[in-house]
Amino acid sequence: MLSAGSVDHGEVHMGVTPVQDTTVVVIGAGITGIGAAYYLRANGFPYVVLEANDDLGGTWYTQRWHGARCDSDFVKYSYSFKPHSSRQCLLDREDIHRYLRSVAEEFSILEHIRFETRVISASFDTDTQCWVVHTDRGSFRSQFLINGNGYFSLPYVPTFSGTDSFVGEIVHTFDLDAARRFPGQHVVLVGSGSTAICAAPELARVSRSMTMLQRSPSYIYEIDNRATVFMRLCQSLHTRGFAFPMRVLRAYLQARDDAIFVGFRTFPRIARWYFRKHWTGTVSPAELKEHFSPSYSPWEQRIPVAIGFKDAVRRGAVRVKTATIERFSVRSIVLAGGEELACDVCILATGFQLDFVQFELLVDGVSVDTAGINFYKGIMMGGVPNYFQPVGVWHSAWTQRSEASTRFAMKIMNHMASHGLRQVSIERKAVRYTPAITPNYLMRDLPELPRLYGSWELPSVDNLFRYRFEPRKLNFA
Repeated sequence: MLSAGSVDHGEVHMGVTPVQDTTVVVIGAGITGIGAAYYLRANGFPYVVLEANDDLGGTWYTQRWHGARCDSDFVKYSYSFKPHSSRQCLLDREDIHRYLRSVAEEFSILEHIRFETRVISASFDTDTQCWVVHTDRGSFRSQFLINGNGYFSLPYVPTFSGTDSFVGEIVHTFDLDAARRFPGQHVVLVGSGSTAICAAPELARVSRSMTMLQRSPSYIYEIDNRATVFMRLCQSLHTRGFAFPMRVLRAYLQARDDAIFVGFRTFPRIARWYFRKHWTGTVSPAELKEHFSPSYSPWEQRIPVAIGFKDAVRRGAVRVKTATIERFSVRSIVLAGGEELACDVCILATGFQLDFVQFELLVDGVSVDTAGINFYKGIMMGGVPNYFQPVGVWHSAWTQRSEASTRFAMKIMNHMASHGLRQVSIERKAVRYTPAITPNYLMRDLPELPRLYGSWELPSVDNLFRYRFEPRKLNFA
């Protein structure tokens, strides 16, 4: 029997397979898992992190396409316990990966990570009140399980007619490396979301021509990526040992994002006017109507943040085309209506399949169906004891909620340790859920996704009011 405050780090042999004991198993060494490891260490809970890849970072290690970066202010996206200072608002993949590694090194997290260890299944036994996590490199037993596997799984690859006869290359950004160059080649980038908007200017630099082919337009907001004077001042004071200004900056940035989100959703006509004005002068009125005026209202889908995209469009380095693909020919893409786009390389920026639990999850030997499961405060699933899965919000920096929900889990675990409790859960029940935004990648998998409740999905408000620990709302044993 394991307790939350102490643990035997030895190996218990069950038959021929050693089961390694700890208090908490964390799945994934990405932004969520590393954050969870920090808080476990700070609260004195023994833990191990299981990571399928050969390095930490999650998405920021595996996704290496041209222009890969975070589209939230990184001073806000970085951890509250280790805010990152930079002269730039947004950071690219390499900088984010270096930041995450520096956090893992500074807080002695690296030695707790088991790399190249893929989780196959996790099973909770209500008699022993323990999890047993099976991997391709042995099994682990713990009292608690924190799942930080994110929500993106395999790439979403649409089916197109004629691809068998196409002599060029079709590659998804999931499999694309920024080191690749396309000299003398016509590149067509299919997509209109954040990935496409980030990648287009960078691909234009390494190809003969670059066409961004979108089925329908997106709202796009361009920034110059320079930190403001206020941001630089707060960062400078933070490096001199004054922590309060940085906390104010992070709170302001999140409140600003939430206010814009609510304002745009509440007053869509004003929001549409804002984006029309934002693009006036860059493109002609006809181009604005055809390529930059979506049929939906701002923030019904995530708004891509662009750097250098306006200039690339203005110069003609990036050509935007709005049409559906009818089929591929030998050396081109044929659009509905008959127009052909010369194409040597077709890059799909068509998103990912959503998969919140990327392994088999069982309770007392029965597989848990997570489709439509109630998901309390973005941290606990109905009927799954001692299980925490911190997730972010759709419209803002992931960490703004994932950190708050992780701290909420620590409050629960500390309460259990101090009261000699072994198990915590919430009941499984039907809840209504309307996503805060409705992008295609979310809506096509919506029936299979958990149903979030207990949160307004506005971190600036939720973090003040929604993550107060109230033991009476949870079931302890």
